Amino acid sequence: MNGTSTQMIAAFSRSSLDRLVIDPEQLRNIGLLPVADARQPDGFIDVSKLPGVSYTYDEAEQTIHFTVENSALVERTINAGDEAAQNSSDDPSEPATAQTGTGALMNYTLYGSSGGQDVGDITDFQGLSAALEARFFSPAGVLTSSQIVSTSDAELFNGVRLDTTWSYSSESQMVTYRMGDITTGSLGWTRPVRLGGIQIQRNFALRPDLVTMPLPLLSGSAVVPSTVDVYVDNARRLTTDVPAGPFSITNLPFITGAGNARLVVHDALGRETVSETPFYVSADLLAPGLWDVSGEAGFARRSYATESFDYDEQPMLSATARIGATDWLTLEAHAEGGADLLNGGGGGVFNIGPFGIASVAGAVSQHHGKSGFLLSARVEADIMNLHVFARTQRTFGDYDDIASVTANPDFIADGIPLASARAPRVLDQISVSLPSVLDMTSLNVSYTQLETTDEIRSRLLGITANRALGERGNVFVTAYADVENRDVFGVFAGLSWSFGDDISAGTGISVDADGFTASADITKAEQGGLDSTGWRLRGVEGAHRSIAASGSYRSAIGRIEAGVDNGRHQLSTHVQLDGAVAVAGGGVFLSNRIDDAFGIVDAGAPDVAVELENRPAGRTGWNGKLLVTGLNAYDKNAISINPDNLSLDTQIETTRAFVTPRDRSGVVIDLGVRTDVKALLVILQDESGAFVEAGSSAMLDGAEQPIVVGYDGQAYLTGLDTNNRLIVDQPSKGRCVADLNLAALAAAVASARVAICRSPS
Repeated sequence: MNGTSTQMIAAFSRSSLDRLVIDPEQLRNIGLLPVADARQPDGFIDVSKLPGVSYTYDEAEQTIHFTVENSALVERTINAGDEAAQNSSDDPSEPATAQTGTGALMNYTLYGSSGGQDVGDITDFQGLSAALEARFFSPAGVLTSSQIVSTSDAELFNGVRLDTTWSYSSESQMVTYRMGDITTGSLGWTRPVRLGGIQIQRNFALRPDLVTMPLPLLSGSAVVPSTVDVYVDNARRLTTDVPAGPFSITNLPFITGAGNARLVVHDALGRETVSETPFYVSADLLAPGLWDVSGEAGFARRSYATESFDYDEQPMLSATARIGATDWLTLEAHAEGGADLLNGGGGGVFNIGPFGIASVAGAVSQHHGKSGFLLSARVEADIMNLHVFARTQRTFGDYDDIASVTANPDFIADGIPLASARAPRVLDQISVSLPSVLDMTSLNVSYTQLETTDEIRSRLLGITANRALGERGNVFVTAYADVENRDVFGVFAGLSWSFGDDISAGTGISVDADGFTASADITKAEQGGLDSTGWRLRGVEGAHRSIAASGSYRSAIGRIEAGVDNGRHQLSTHVQLDGAVAVAGGGVFLSNRIDDAFGIVDAGAPDVAVELENRPAGRTGWNGKLLVTGLNAYDKNAISINPDNLSLDTQIETTRAFVTPRDRSGVVIDLGVRTDVKALLVILQDESGAFVEAGSSAMLDGAEQPIVVGYDGQAYLTGLDTNNRLIVDQPSKGRCVADLNLAALAAAVASARVAICRSPS
């Protein structure tokens, strides 16, 4: 093709008119566009009738040399996701089906405090509380239950249940099923509510490899075979070779928001062609053909976190849907109802060129003969280095939804009864951010206007300025005020500085309706790994006065923090423990909190170093197992071991495995390490003390496969019995026989496991 071999084979035929013809699909495969004018009655393409195409056929060499104009070439589509997979060092096989074991887990946070008005009261018990999350997992799904329990000197026991939910996920359908305490699906213009019931919901998290957003399509053309570099916001994301002709690149890893993509084409002569494309990527848009739904049925949960079983008596239904209509438009719909409530609406999210996205939506409701309406609009854009977010929402008449018709009219928060549970009558928000203004100072200005159906109004104006001081410091000022209520205002200014080694300090002052407050603190943050420590010293003076100090330590089995706080009228101490207890893989393990998936690595021996994605994860315990946290659900996780601590008579199937766990579940990772295989590394010598020849073939009596003797007479033998006979065929010295006693050889140190190979009698 234009002087360059395609390294491809195609099937051409001769027509009755002695012309070369080819199947249209094969013509596309070699890079030429089939056109209708060149199509014969039998469906084949007459090559001589292709516009912009000439050729010569070398029958002896069985080659066809095409000279082609760019307009006649098929546009090559390059999938950046496939390119990344080919260049990755990870396991190249297809994504594995997610797996799970059977077991239980308890995450816990224990907090205890003591103290009083003076030093003498420091040991007086104030209370003990615990936040607990129990989790039972199996191939049938995950059952979770969370609660808060406490005791104090005033109350022996107090507890409240938070959520109890069973869930099961189907990867093939990308759907999660839930039963118990659930939260309804929602959109930007609807309100989610808690229900006790059932839910069926599309879950894109089950396919981390799936790109759900419409991504920019980059295209170009190469006169000759060339190399293309793609830069996104000046960071190179892809380098690939392209043939001559037009091409397009899809599935590049774009970041959300506004940006700029640069395409650089290098040909064989070193010439460069550069093109730039601005873009805006948003997760609020779905790729064409994708759909996202959520359906629920149940009873509204009320008084959450204060009552364990307060459910409304009226059954409710809710359904939410999104569908990607085009690259620039995603349609939305929502409906809910029950107990004389009907509510439904729809809208759309769409691109406004390369600058941002906008959305419009409307809904109507009817309840007990009263109707109402809702209108909503939103814009999010980046224009001339300004990030702008604006939203407006209005309700008219008696607009109701599940949240308003099931609200507890007797609910009181902080001594104030519930004013209105309906959606606000007016909600306006606007925010303008300038990432770099006034010599590298960032600035954000925001305004929010809120009016409830009970005509309670609030108009909040806020401004924040932030400026970096070199590479270590940062200074900021924040101010806000409610135009409707002069008692609501505040100004806060602060300075922070990093000293390195995870140590940082900060100081700030604030003025609000309560008065003036100044604060200062210095902190050493915990490192990300195990056996890390942290501490904090903090002082506050003014309207709120206190001096506090705390320290923490994170180990392999949990985290502990202790501190003391001397307030204006109170001196107290506290201790907090965070961690988890897991029962899985035939053992009980203590760990830090486990919020996602985890694995039990079985390395077959104690004190074996284990790595997760080439990062140290710990060492196996006395039972040869280690609990590894931080696994990514439904994604491949590389687990490996360092076999240096394993004895030479250990059999290892693999030192590296890939595991794909389900969310919030545990999986056992058996690397096939066996220490009970009756194997030994022996040194074979002849009767004169010379090593058996390297490359000799040795066979144990009863074995099916021979082994090869290495240098210095070393041979690794497996499947040994108490007494064994080894027959060795040497390349130049002939056959010899060694009688091996397993107990005697095993008792010797590795360097002294010598077996004499004697000539057969």
